[in-house]
Amino acid sequence: MHVAIIGGASTIATTVAHTLAGVAPTVDVSLVDINEGAAWAHAKDITHATYHFSNAPGSTLSGEDVGTIRAATPDELAELDPDFIVFNAAAPQPEDATDRGARDAELDRNLSIVESVAEDLRPLDPTPLLVVTNPIDRLVYQFYSLLEWPRRCFLGYSLSETARMADAIGAELGVPQNDVSCPMMGEHGENVVPVLSRTRVDGEPVATDDLDREALLEYVRDIPFEIAKERGVAETSRWVTSAGISRVVRAVIAGSTTDGDDPRGRLGEPFCLSTPLAGEYSFEDLALSVPVDLDDGGVSEIHEWELAPVEADELSVAAEAIRADLQRIGARGYDG
Repeated sequence: MHVAIIGGASTIATTVAHTLAGVAPTVDVSLVDINEGAAWAHAKDITHATYHFSNAPGSTLSGEDVGTIRAATPDELAELDPDFIVFNAAAPQPEDATDRGARDAELDRNLSIVESVAEDLRPLDPTPLLVVTNPIDRLVYQFYSLLEWPRRCFLGYSLSETARMADAIGAELGVPQNDVSCPMMGEHGENVVPVLSRTRVDGEPVATDDLDREALLEYVRDIPFEIAKERGVAETSRWVTSAGISRVVRAVIAGSTTDGDDPRGRLGEPFCLSTPLAGEYSFEDLALSVPVDLDDGGVSEIHEWELAPVEADELSVAAEAIRADLQRIGARGYDG
């Protein structure tokens, strides 16, 4: 599998490439960036790191099995012919972008980048595209508006909230966070929707009636900005995001084979990613995080779960917030 990461010299992109080199070492990675020198330097450094991954105790990979890490420029995208694209290019954030309103301001700053990258992608055959740049749901739909690709190709990353909610619930229940599964639907941002009705611990349903929903939500909303205040906005939540993106890539690989690992992972639940909707959950002409299965073409199935009333109401609020922004920028279905 060949993964092209657009914005390849960025903090997130280089951390993704390094993570993939460790957990999915057969994957080829291209760091695509207008700053070719920085992308080359990161690619070479990570290439050197693969030596230690492939020769560590327990590794069975030969040198020929290990994927390549290379740099490329945006005008080389067509000849790269990737199997999967990660879009992580973004306008620089102000140093004071450490509060919960910061994601909203990114829409206007990043729209022109999306339009430019969409032009670079047009010569490619339809390819799964994972958007990591904020505001994710709006930009997923904007790419869908600009490219004449099937909607199953368009994905938006939103798994960091899943990990943060698992941390919060695990602390409340006194269980390891890595055994907790609570799907997170809705918007990547203020209007995230925890599906507490489907919370599992080590694969088994648990009662969540005594959990403080608002307190859990406040933790999930606040913690990335608390991290940013301590480390600076340039660092972002690089570790959880890179691990989550790598998980998506591995799920695509697993979903593309009939005899590989379960793409849903150890806990067995589909995870939620943003994707354009066409009637699912009674929404259309927008993108929301919903439970999906993946294969080498992108989304292979959208699951329509029965939601608790509070979850359904919150999902509608998320949809309205996204719809308002799409109407303002004139995305497909909102251009009159």
